[in-house]
Amino acid sequence: MPQTVHASDMPQAHPGLVADSGIVQDTISRLVEDAAGALSGTFLVPGTDAENQALVPTSAAEITDGDGLGVVMYDASKAPAATAAAQAADNDHDVEQSVPLVQKGRVWVICDAGATITANSQAFVRYATGAGGTRLGVFREDDPGSEAAALPNGVFRSAHQDVVFQADTYRVALLEINLPTV
Repeated sequence: MPQTVHASDMPQAHPGLVADSGIVQDTISRLVEDAAGALSGTFLVPGTDAENQALVPTSAAEITDGDGLGVVMYDASKAPAATAAAQAADNDHDVEQSVPLVQKGRVWVICDAGATITANSQAFVRYATGAGGTRLGVFREDDPGSEAAALPNGVFRSAHQDVVFQADTYRVALLEINLPTV
């Protein structure tokens, strides 16, 4: 059956979507440790079992020490989160679910709703809630006051843009990341 409905205003990207396959890309996988799950396009760091688990950062050192794991990659074929905690937190990955993490390459990331991102600027990752943001692991262009830390080897390659997917609006920007291999 042919497709009869076409979107004329498709969004450019989805949070966690790998931007291209033309450059070297490294990914690893870990299990989500947080009971609330994880969201595509956010940054994760080692969990309690550093070799197997990942969760959002809760301190600047987890971001700046070079041990960060990467950005949760989007997978359109994955079933939506099933646990009540992940659904309540508006996450798309459940606790103990394996998530692919982009360590090197270009990937679309979620930014604070009020963030103003400019191309070729340093990327910061939120580790505490506060001014302009409530979700940990999202990106912004600065530290609004001991709430975000600069991501080593993380640079925005586009300005921010707001995209809508199934009634959810995300502020996204293209991040080029080059983390040390774990």
